[in-house]
Amino acid sequence: MSAPVEDFRSAIATELGLEPGAISSDVTFEDLGLDPMAAMEVLEIVNDRTGIEFPASLFRDCRCLSDIGKRTASNGIITNSMPAPRSSPVHAAYSCTTALAGRYAKEAGVADFWTNVYPSQRRLVLAYVFEAFSRLAQPLGQMIPGTSFPIPGHVLTRHAKLMQTLLDILVDGGLVERIGTKLLRTSAAIDLTSSSALYQKILHDFPQHSDTHRLLNITGSKLAGCLTGSMDPIKLLFGSSLGRDMLFEFYTNAPMSIAASKQLSDVFERVFISSREPIEILEIGAGFGGTTKFVLDMLIRSGIRFKYTFTDISSSFFKTAKKRYAQLNLGGSIIEYEVLDVEKPIPDKFRGRFHAVLSTNCIHATKNLQLSCTNARQLLRPGGFFSVVEFSTRLYWLDLVFGLLDGWWLFDDGRSHCIAEEAFWMKSMQAAGFSDVIWTKTLVDGKRPNPQVIVATTV
Repeated sequence: MSAPVEDFRSAIATELGLEPGAISSDVTFEDLGLDPMAAMEVLEIVNDRTGIEFPASLFRDCRCLSDIGKRTASNGIITNSMPAPRSSPVHAAYSCTTALAGRYAKEAGVADFWTNVYPSQRRLVLAYVFEAFSRLAQPLGQMIPGTSFPIPGHVLTRHAKLMQTLLDILVDGGLVERIGTKLLRTSAAIDLTSSSALYQKILHDFPQHSDTHRLLNITGSKLAGCLTGSMDPIKLLFGSSLGRDMLFEFYTNAPMSIAASKQLSDVFERVFISSREPIEILEIGAGFGGTTKFVLDMLIRSGIRFKYTFTDISSSFFKTAKKRYAQLNLGGSIIEYEVLDVEKPIPDKFRGRFHAVLSTNCIHATKNLQLSCTNARQLLRPGGFFSVVEFSTRLYWLDLVFGLLDGWWLFDDGRSHCIAEEAFWMKSMQAAGFSDVIWTKTLVDGKRPNPQVIVATTV
C-alpha cells in the first residue's frame, strides 16, 4: 500500500487553515509554519482517520510530505497489513459522540455561535476594555495615530499578566498595533457605542446566552475598578448572590456548557450501560455541580448503578450540592462528598479505585497540567479513563471575568495562557502516563467544539 501522504496533506491543511492543493509535497513543514505542537495534532488526526499509529518521531525525521512518503514506504511503517483501528470501549464510545457534535451544539443553542454571537461578544469585550483604559489613561479617541500608547498607571501588580491580555484585545480590535516593543495608536475609528448599550443589545439579540453575558457584565462594567483595587472581583463574583447565581448558571446552563455536558454524559452512558457491577466515578473540582447534574441524571435514567464521589478543594460547595441532589431517586446508588486537592499527593483511600474520573473547567487552574493529570491517573483502576471539559480556544470574555482571579495565572508548565490547546493537553496527559488521548475534531460553525471534551485512557 502506498504511503498515505494525502491523509497528511489533508490533516495539515485542516490544522493550518489552508487548502490541501496549496501544500506542495516539497515545501518544508517549517516554511508552512507547522510547529511541534501542531505536528502532534496532525499525527493524531491521521491516526484517527487511518487507524495507524505513526511514531511521534515522524515529523522530527521528515522535513516535508515527500520525506514522509519515502520514509513510510522504505521503512515499512505502512504495509498491506494495516494495524486495526483502536477499539477500546472508551475510544469506541467517544468516536460515536464525535459524529454527534453538531447535534449537541444545535440542541444546546450554540451551533451558530461563531457566526452570529461571537462578533457581538467581541465588540462588547472591546468596549469594556476601551472604557476601562479611557478611565485609567489618556482616552484612545484623543490620541493621534502613530503616537505611543500610554500604559495605564495605578494598576495592581497582580494584574500584570491580565494587562498584557487587555492590550492584546485592543490590538485584536485594531485600535492599537505592536511595532517591535512599542504600542502605537492606529488610525482605526473608534466605535463610541457605550458598553451598556452593547450589553443590552446582546441580551436582546441572543437571549439563550444571556447568563454568560450577565456574568461578563458583573466584572466587565467595573473593569477599571477591579484593575486598580477599588473593586474586589472576588466579592463581585463570589460574595454576592448575583455573582454566585451567574456562575452557577454559566457552568450549568450556558449553551457551550450544555453541549459539552451532553457529550460527556453520552460517553459515560455508552461506556457503562452494560456494566453488571456498580461503577465508581470521582469528579475533581465539582464546585457548582453543573456537570455533576448531567452525569447523575444520565446514570439514574439509564439504570446504571454507581458510587459518585463529589470532590472539591474546599468543602464550602458541599452544603449546596447535598441539598440540590437530596431529592434524586438514587435507587441504592451513593453520592459521597470529599475534599481533594489534585495538586497534592492522592490519599491512599482514593488510589486505583475509580472506573472514571472527570473534571470540568478546573484542571486548567492548576500550576502544572502534567502533575495534575499524573495525580488524576493515580485515582483510576486499570482500564479506567480520565475526562476533562476544558476551553481549548481562547475567548477574551473569559479573561475579563476569570482573569481577574489569581488562579487564572498560576500556570508554570510552559503554557503561554491558562487556556491550552488540545495538543498541549495531549502532551501533558501522555507524559502523565495515559496511553491514548482523544478529543473532537468535528467542526461546528467552522470551529471545533469549545469547550472540548478530552478523554485520556489507561491500559
